[in-house]
Amino acid sequence: MRPPVTYSNMPKPKTSESIAREGPKWDPSRLNEGSTFVLGSRANKALGMGGTRGRTYIKHADLKYTADAQDKHWLAERQHMRATGGKMAHLLIEEFVQDRSRSNDYKHCPDLKMTPVELKPFTVPRWMIEKMQKAMEQDA
Repeated sequence: MRPPVTYSNMPKPKTSESIAREGPKWDPSRLNEGSTFVLGSRANKALGMGGTRGRTYIKHADLKYTADAQDKHWLAERQHMRATGGKMAHLLIEEFVQDRSRSNDYKHCPDLKMTPVELKPFTVPRWMIEKMQKAMEQDA
């Protein structure tokens, strides 16, 4: 006989709920045409979580920008991602990823590979920066 199924009384966080952002780091005015970004998939791998797909986005939801179709087209044209890439493409500010790599959560991880070869940072055009800033303002 199976034991009775029990359900937790803990409410699940809704994806539409606002996520607490990291104060001055999540300031849209910090972004400019010299800001460097990395694909979320590369950040995941560089932080030593290559086998746990999506973990970076769950653990650090406050650091990502979700690319739209126009952004993904631009990224694919410049070979930052495959044209046939997945449904979602997340961009993370490289500085934030570097900061995370030095945190207690990651600094002793044996699979940590924070090299430019692994991260492949890149800059984006002004129009994409403006979209990111708008998204940051809406999330604030």
